[in-house]
Amino acid sequence: MTNEIAIQGPVTIDNSGNMRRTLCSALRSKPATLTVDLSNVSYIDSSGLATLLEAMRNARKQNTRLILRGIQGQTRYFLEITHLDRLFDIDGEEMHA
Repeated sequence: MTNEIAIQGPVTIDNSGNMRRTLCSALRSKPATLTVDLSNVSYIDSSGLATLLEAMRNARKQNTRLILRGIQGQTRYFLEITHLDRLFDIDGEEMHA
């Protein structure tokens, strides 16, 4: 079973709890794969990245493959400078151009 969720807009400390609830809910059914579409995320801060890391840890505990898709702009830059792009499964093109 594969699930996909889409995150939109800026992800900041003010609303990262919403993303956490969405991710937890999607992982609850223990899908084989969960794809997180970030193509409509205009900005992400450290709390948003922490939420993605938490989701990845939870996914690994239950043997769910968490894949990030549609990473661009500031989100891509933030993942690259923190080297977190090396930890996540990223769909499509390689992060390192």
